[in-house]
Amino acid sequence: MTRLTVLAMAAIGMGLAIVLMASPTAAHQAAAPAEPRPEPPPEFTKLCVRCHPSDKIVEGRRYKTQWDQVLEQMVARGATGTDQEFDVVFDYLVSEFGRVDINKAPADEIAQVLHLEQGVADTIVKQRPFADFDTLSALPGVPVLELTKRRDAIVF
Repeated sequence: MTRLTVLAMAAIGMGLAIVLMASPTAAHQAAAPAEPRPEPPPEFTKLCVRCHPSDKIVEGRRYKTQWDQVLEQMVARGATGTDQEFDVVFDYLVSEFGRVDINKAPADEIAQVLHLEQGVADTIVKQRPFADFDTLSALPGVPVLELTKRRDAIVF
């Protein structure tokens, strides 16, 4: 390796360290281990993937009401399935690709989207409003690791 390559690598490393030090949220996100998503239920493949690729469906996180609208649009465009199948798909989409406004959502929605126990979600609702991730994660009894894994699903 040339000296220039070593200096460039050191500069890149320093830049990353500065970014992480300047942003506690970035540090939390960087520290969170990537958690693989569970396999989608067969109903998802049956109802959704028949018409378009799954990565198109789950491009970004959506609020629970937005996922409901997506499924309504699918039905309007001809998607067929039983109510039970659509319920399974809806629950999967909300749980794995949901977004939640931590200061407005009901406790059951917070629990579902963030994969928290109902009691923890109830505590969050009782203690809100929260200004940011740091104030939320400082709440006693809140599993910070679980919140960090789903940080991109939380809106303040």
